[in-house]
Amino acid sequence: MPTTIRKSPGSTQWADLTQAYRTGQRESIAQTAMALLVEGGGVGLSMSALAQAAGISRPTLYRYYPDMESVLVGVAGLFSQHDESFAAEIMAESDPRQQLQTFIDAVTDPSAHGHLTAVELEAALPPEGRALLHGHEDRARGLLADILRRGIQAGVFASDINPDTDARLIFGLTQQAQPDSVERVHVLVDKLVQPTKRRKS
Repeated sequence: MPTTIRKSPGSTQWADLTQAYRTGQRESIAQTAMALLVEGGGVGLSMSALAQAAGISRPTLYRYYPDMESVLVGVAGLFSQHDESFAAEIMAESDPRQQLQTFIDAVTDPSAHGHLTAVELEAALPPEGRALLHGHEDRARGLLADILRRGIQAGVFASDINPDTDARLIFGLTQQAQPDSVERVHVLVDKLVQPTKRRKS
């Protein structure tokens, strides 16, 4: 009769803790790489510099990321890992105007990517990383289009805006915004969506 090997609850718990630790380490290293990208735009970014900035040895770094390309894929993954929770937070707001403001503030938050624009980040990423970034951007534009639709239905946004087209326009503005131009982005978006004046097509 074959013997069935059963894992004890303790071994399963240990495996879960180990996996959580490894995931946390990978995320921490990717966040450090992002900080270095923001600071230097990719200039001088190397495995040695990353290990030093992360406070770990190079052998430890190689256990989590075998090369710089995989590090950059990890950086791209930082953008998409909170997409679902961010969308839930936005949609928990009852007022589409507040949803739109929260969205813009979050996307233009300088602590997220500093002065590094989306174009600069994309240029630094390998193909797999660019695919992750594009997926994140597609979900963000979809969320923004949903906000615009809700605003039209609620009568707080102009009825003649095009949710899909204008979502791309607004998202493009937020991606290019620098910390000193965020208020200007809000002003431009308000003029675009306000229902008081019908815009000419």
